[in-house]
Order: sequence, then structure tokens, then C-alpha cells
Amino acid sequence: MSPFDGSVVTVAIPSIASTIHLSLEGAVWIPLAYLLLLTVLLINAGRLADLHGRKRFYLLGFATFTISSILCGISTTDLQLVLFRALQGTGAAFIAANSTAIVTDAFPREGRGRALGINTMAVYIGLMVGPVLGGVLVQNFGWRSIFFVNVPIGILVITLGALKLRQNPPNALGVNFDFPGAATLSAGLASSLVVLTLGGTYGWLSATNILLATFSLGTMLLFLWIERRTKFPTLDLRLFTKNRLFAAANTTAFLSYIAVNGVTLVIAIYLETITGFSPETTGLYLIAQATPMALLSPMSGWLSDRIGSRTLATLGMGCVTLGLFLLSGLTETSTAFEVVLRLLVVGIGFGLFSAPNTSAVMGSVRQEKLGVAAGTLGTMRFLGQSIGLAMLGAVMATTLSAQALLQVFTSMTSQGGVVASEFAAGMRTFFLIGTAIGALGTLMSTTRGRENTF
Repeated sequence: MSPFDGSVVTVAIPSIASTIHLSLEGAVWIPLAYLLLLTVLLINAGRLADLHGRKRFYLLGFATFTISSILCGISTTDLQLVLFRALQGTGAAFIAANSTAIVTDAFPREGRGRALGINTMAVYIGLMVGPVLGGVLVQNFGWRSIFFVNVPIGILVITLGALKLRQNPPNALGVNFDFPGAATLSAGLASSLVVLTLGGTYGWLSATNILLATFSLGTMLLFLWIERRTKFPTLDLRLFTKNRLFAAANTTAFLSYIAVNGVTLVIAIYLETITGFSPETTGLYLIAQATPMALLSPMSGWLSDRIGSRTLATLGMGCVTLGLFLLSGLTETSTAFEVVLRLLVVGIGFGLFSAPNTSAVMGSVRQEKLGVAAGTLGTMRFLGQSIGLAMLGAVMATTLSAQALLQVFTSMTSQGGVVASEFAAGMRTFFLIGTAIGALGTLMSTTRGRENTF
């Protein structure tokens, strides 16, 4: 549900604009409000659940998500929709921070990788199905249906969770929630995400961006100062300084999402703008990347239970890097078949990497820190994705002329001559940068230590 709702809204924006008065700011903030709250609250949600019970906060997350879905569906203004999307993101944060922790806690070490592989597969299915099912729902039942469809699913999950999930024991007496650390972390992450997401829109060197970037840096430094002096911190910094496996696996995940996140958007623009494919046909071709990611995750997770995460995660990141390098060889005359083959390589690599890497992170901490571990990994994912999109915008802005940018991003019809050539050059630069980041992630993956819970 969480990745589905993260990806489905972009399909519905034109339909929403035709029903309610939707400003440019509203169109930007409808998806951003969800992503912002989801990213900012992940670590805090995990810490609260570690202290006071994962089942309780998991069900609270689903209840919040379900109620906010109803409110999104009955919204009549863009302000209402943005606010309720923020509430929906809050619920999604409690779901995401706890689902991985609950799965990890429910399985013994020898079955953890396979279980997390199935959990990872569900994420990729949600991402894959979102745009496709969203298009069907919007076309046949209107944009409000993409929110109402969550309601029966939410009710079912809340009922099953209340009946079937066991509550983890609360943490030791005397362990308090770190409110100063939580507040500074949230403020720092929120301002960072806004800068990364909207920096290209409002100008990287604008006064607002500079002020936000300065505020973000200051609050993150204050957060680190607070955490080093707090007995029970929101994020125990020793997880990064004393736990090599936790630090290396999280850093590798961060680099992987920076490298890969813009692939789908770039290829979608390439297929529609340069090749002249319809959105429906483009969506079918893009499944070439998502399908092996979903299919291989359970298998790679199962294998990691037997041979460890280092070999599989490193091999997966190497495969992703190779796929990005092959994508850099695309030109304005490349065929769709050539695109599909390259997307398959990236998808296979990420399918080999993700579940073992997740299992490594979750297996490197003690039971009472599983929520924080899941929240940290999720934060790495969303921050990496934001940086990847910002990198794409910067590359395209420096490679394409203003006229070419306007044509490429507003006219999804086949473009020839200079526009196609400029876009292909920008795409090549973007994928070469992604290749370098992927290579760094592959190297980082080799530095992970043995599993030793901290």
C-alpha cells in the first residue's frame, strides 16, 4: 500500500487538476507532502515502536493511513489534499518503519533473508502496479478511487493484525523517548528534502534554497551534538561508528538509490519523447526493470541466509553498475529492444542486492533496535531517491538548452534533430555519473564486516 500510493498519484495529477482548482504549487506538493512526512518520520516512528510496541504503532499507522485515504478521496481543494496527503505519509512512516522490524523479529536467523525477500518483493510489486492500476482506476472510476481503494485493504489489515500479530515486549524501564533529538532530526531531514526536491524548480542559488540548506546543516549538526550527549538517543550513532556491517550496508543502499532512482523517469521520457511511444506502451517496457527485482528478491534473500550478504549484495551492485554503463550507450536511434535488455540488467542487479542488504542491516542490531534499523534504512532510500532526482534535473538543465527542455518535458511526441541529440547527450552523462556512483556502492559493499549484533 505504501509504495503503491507513493507512485500512483503522479498518474492522477491531470485528472485532479480538471476536477479541483489545482495550482502549480499544489501539483508539486501533493506527491511531495507524502514523501516528506514519510521520510522525516521513519527513524522516529521506529524508535517509538521499539520503546512501546511495534504491533501498536503498526496498527496505528494503518488506521492513520486508512482514515487519511478517505479524507484525500473527499478533498475539494488542493490545500485539503496536500494536508491529508501529509497525514497519509505519517501513517505510511509507521507502517514502513515497523513492517521490516516485525518480519525480522518473527523469523529465526536462518529464515530471515527469505522472509525479508518476500517483504521486499511486495514493495517492488507496489511500485510496479501503482502507475498501471492507477491509470485504470483514474480512467474508469475517477481520481478519488485511487484513495478509496485503500479503505477495504486497510480495514482487512487492521483486523488481521489485531488478531494475529504478537506484541514485542516493551523496552527496559527508564528508557525515555529523545524528543530533542527527534525534533532536530525531523527538521534537518525535512529542510534537506525540500531543498533536494524543489531546488531546481526555485533555483539552486535562490535566497530561499540557501536559507533552507543552511538551516538543514545547522539542525543536523545540532542533532549530532544532542545524540552524543543523550543517554537514550533516537539514533545511536555507535551503530555507524562501531558497527561496520550496519554502516556499510546502509551507505551502500544510499548510493544504490542515488544511482538508480532516475532510471525509470529518464527512460520513460526517452521512449515517449524520442522514440514516440504512447504512455501505455512505455509503461509496459518499464516493467522490464521491475519484474526481475520482484522475482529475484525472495531467492536472493534465501541465498543470503546460507552464504551471507557480502557476495550477493556486492554482485548485485556490480550488475546494477554494469546496467547503468550499458544504458549510457543508448543513442537517439537505439531500439526499444536495446532499452529492454539494459533495463533487465539493472533489474536483475537490484533484485540480487536489495533483500540480502536489508537482511544484513536488520541482522546487525539487537532486537530492541529493529525499528530504528528499519527506519534508518528507509531514510537512506528516500534521501537517495531525492538526490538522484536532483542530480537528474541538474544534468538535464546543464546539457539541454531552455528550448529543448521545454520541448522534451512538455511534449511527449517524437522529437528529432537537435532536441533528440541534446537529450541523448544529457542521458549519457546522467548514466555515466550513475555508473560512477554504482561503482562506489559496489566498493562500499565489499567493506561490510561479519554479522555481529550491536
